[in-house]
Amino acid sequence: MKKLLSIILLIAMLCTSVLALTACPDNGGDSEINMDIDLSQKIDLSVLIPSSGKKIEEINNNKNALLLEELTGYKVTYTQLPASDASGTLNTEFMNKTPYNVIKLTKDQFSDLVKDDLLVDITDALAKFAPDILANISEESWDVVTVDGRIYGIPERASSDNIENPIVFNYDLLLKLNLDMPETLAEFEAVLKAMTEYLGKPALTFNKYTPLVHAISSAFGIHSYWQEYDGEVLFYMNAPRYDEYIEYMHSLYEKGYIDVEVSTNDDAACVNRFVNGFKANATGAKAGAYACSLWTVSSIVTSLQSNEVITKEESAGELDNYLGYVRSLKENADDDEKVYRSSGYTYITAIPYYMAENAGYALDWMNSKIKDTATEDNFRQLVIGEEGKHWEKTSDGGYMPINPAFAEKDDAHIFLNGTNENKYTEYWLARVRKQPELFRAWSELMEDADEVGVYNIADFTPPLADYNTYRSSVEEYAQTQFYVMLKDGTGILDNVLTQLNGNKGCDKATADINNWYKNVYTK
Repeated sequence: MKKLLSIILLIAMLCTSVLALTACPDNGGDSEINMDIDLSQKIDLSVLIPSSGKKIEEINNNKNALLLEELTGYKVTYTQLPASDASGTLNTEFMNKTPYNVIKLTKDQFSDLVKDDLLVDITDALAKFAPDILANISEESWDVVTVDGRIYGIPERASSDNIENPIVFNYDLLLKLNLDMPETLAEFEAVLKAMTEYLGKPALTFNKYTPLVHAISSAFGIHSYWQEYDGEVLFYMNAPRYDEYIEYMHSLYEKGYIDVEVSTNDDAACVNRFVNGFKANATGAKAGAYACSLWTVSSIVTSLQSNEVITKEESAGELDNYLGYVRSLKENADDDEKVYRSSGYTYITAIPYYMAENAGYALDWMNSKIKDTATEDNFRQLVIGEEGKHWEKTSDGGYMPINPAFAEKDDAHIFLNGTNENKYTEYWLARVRKQPELFRAWSELMEDADEVGVYNIADFTPPLADYNTYRSSVEEYAQTQFYVMLKDGTGILDNVLTQLNGNKGCDKATADINNWYKNVYTK
């Protein structure tokens, strides 16, 4: 018994030591920043980034990395996390106190680290070392990295708040069948029916990651994953009319209008089905409508050309005779239009607590990258390059890429640590302009975006313990059950919701978001 008790005591001591190492840093977020450093004597920096899909030698020798060294005066060595088990590796790096001056994190990684007090509180240092960052990042964005009134990271907001989940139609087929682009649920079903009969295959396809076909769910008042309904924020499966959405989708499926392989389709399979719908002699799967991301349009255009549906010359222009876009359907023609508008934060940049001493240099480096004035256009040079070499001005004041030089900027996002929110969207549109049909689609979908767009409230949350804990299990379960109910209908919905809100933790995540939303959120 004494030996057993000794072993138990030893295990307890070891566990306590490990917990102290991982959860209780020497000083944590209270580590002191040296506010009296000499910025004219710049130090070399070590930066940890997410997996880029490239070899680290390519990253460190990338033209954008070398440009930043020239613009900022800082020599930077980059290291990247692995593609798999990135968070596990990150925890090991913190336990070893690997000397990274800067780390670029996902929102979930940031939440975990700030919860354990492992990041430097940069609130007071921002004004001295990063005034341009303060001036060019919105208050709304700072809220995402603020805990108990203190700032622990620099948010990298999405390049543009886009309406980007349309149903893409084979417009050529609509013309052949003498059909108009649908505006209501009834018109949409009639179009699918006619297309299905013509093609001899289900007309609508989408991939296995589409539990909400936003253009359709909007007709039922469901626009985003987390949305306010009569003063309460709910996950979409708990929305008042979610059962009606499922019944409508199930009805389309039962009638043979939805591709039977949607639960296993990837994007390549969907594009192939859609393009086959243009080819008179195509065999196998076809489709006349494709619910997808806006960013799939370029792949559709490429596939149309490679399958000789369009010529190379046509692919370089707009395809208004081939492709049509519906961003949202209505239940009734006179209903107000609303639709999901994406936003959120791709990454958050922070400083490990044990590197607080030199945090001023890291902030100064990041501040230099975001500068964009008449005399210092560092941010513009990073994201779109030089006028006359990488881009030229359009007649409406936009930025048109010059190929092939503009390809040098394809990797620029890897080197962002926060963005100049006042300038980024107009620069980013140069990427959309690389493909004329993509830009046409984006322009159509973004018409009156401020009036019709509905955001996902969860995109703007600071770290929330229960939401962060249960989010993945809730979303994965919801996605899986959608494809079951698509085939079987709403008969199991009550049980699905019981599991969702109980075992999967949606009730706890919902309470967490509502507590924040009702007391803090001011968007």
